[in-house]
Amino acid sequence: MTTIVLAVRFLLEIVTVLGIFSGVFINRSIQSKIVSFFLSIVIVLLWARYGAPKSPNVLSGVNKFVLEIFVYGVGSIAFYKLFGDSIGTIYLSVVVVDLFFMYVLGLQGN
Repeated sequence: MTTIVLAVRFLLEIVTVLGIFSGVFINRSIQSKIVSFFLSIVIVLLWARYGAPKSPNVLSGVNKFVLEIFVYGVGSIAFYKLFGDSIGTIYLSVVVVDLFFMYVLGLQGN
């Protein structure tokens, strides 16, 4: 179970960034393309600096939870906007279930 939860977490991190970045190709307006590009870069930088388990600046406790809610919240909004209600709901459901198991099983590592 632990391996599955951690694998889903890793895939969520990748899918979140790629999903937001795909707005560069999906959006029609140049402003939306720019926002998608910079938002994906900001998410990568934030996660690498404060969310990655091996980072020297990794957050813990409530701060880590707030970072996760921010990253996955932005991802959820982007998925709803870019891919519609069905994909957005599936993404959000997977995020909620994975976060639940990460905390219940104590897999945060901090």
